[in-house]
Amino acid sequence: MNSNTATYTGFEFEADGFPAMAIIKKDLKDKKLQSNYSSSVFIEIVPDTFNEFGHPEGNEYDYLIEVEKKMMDYLEEQTATVHVGHTTLYRKREIIFYTKEPEKVEGFLQYFLSTVERENNFEIETDAEWESVSAFYELI
Repeated sequence: MNSNTATYTGFEFEADGFPAMAIIKKDLKDKKLQSNYSSSVFIEIVPDTFNEFGHPEGNEYDYLIEVEKKMMDYLEEQTATVHVGHTTLYRKREIIFYTKEPEKVEGFLQYFLSTVERENNFEIETDAEWESVSAFYELI
């Protein structure tokens, strides 16, 4: 599934007393599609500069979008992985994927994130029911 032609939707919510946003791919709401990808991949990147709500702006926002696009391009073309979307919380951009190939994704992220000039980390966990993102899909 190519994210460049996908349909996304946005949500605003509050987390830890600060405004937060989520951009989530609507095309993945179907449980049959979700069942093909059993591992969640959450990548956290801390922006260098941010506004009073902890959200990146201007060049920093553009940089984080470019990083996300590079990950999408590689993971969706070279592995069995789908891009779910991202959240923007206080001083944190969290990019979300689901995959069939957690080992390949981990190898790529260990390399790729070492080139990102921002504090970052990632977690890959088994989540066949998509519980980590179910609250978003219940709202669509």
